[in-house]
Amino acid sequence: MTLQRSRNKILRRWRHAAGFTLIEAMMSVLIVGGILVAALQVAGTSRVIQYSAAQRSTAQFLAETMMEEVLAKAYRHPGIVATAIGCDAGESPTFKVTFNDVDDYHNWSESPPQTSDGTPMSGFAGWERTVAVHWVSPLEMDKPLAVDTGVKQIIVTVRYQGRQLAKCVAVRTDAAN
Repeated sequence: MTLQRSRNKILRRWRHAAGFTLIEAMMSVLIVGGILVAALQVAGTSRVIQYSAAQRSTAQFLAETMMEEVLAKAYRHPGIVATAIGCDAGESPTFKVTFNDVDDYHNWSESPPQTSDGTPMSGFAGWERTVAVHWVSPLEMDKPLAVDTGVKQIIVTVRYQGRQLAKCVAVRTDAAN
């Protein structure tokens, strides 16, 4: 009989110790849930950072390609002494294929961005490129001037859905002067 009692006691203890209590199960669920929430937040933040970096990279690409297009043009229209920045006679301010010098691009804006022949680039809905051109002093390039100094500053700005993501600034000089 004593042997039987001891065996029953041991079996009761073993059965009781072998399972989880309700409190232990709830604590496990809370811990796993907390870890899952933290992991999802990290994954979400990582995705936002990747998206933002991709947008900035696209904006930089668009700014640089526009700047290359502008800088490929002559400093001034051949045979014309400019008295103002902007399109010359016979050039359309809405059709950039007619642009033949740097300052023709002044106040140019395109949305969506276009290739150099004026064809809209596919896949760039919501993107906008603008160009500003100013005469500047070779010594103070941050102040636009009203007269030709032989130095033009070009500023290309790229926006996506109204938010500025890239800005590219370059200088073009008149090699003849």
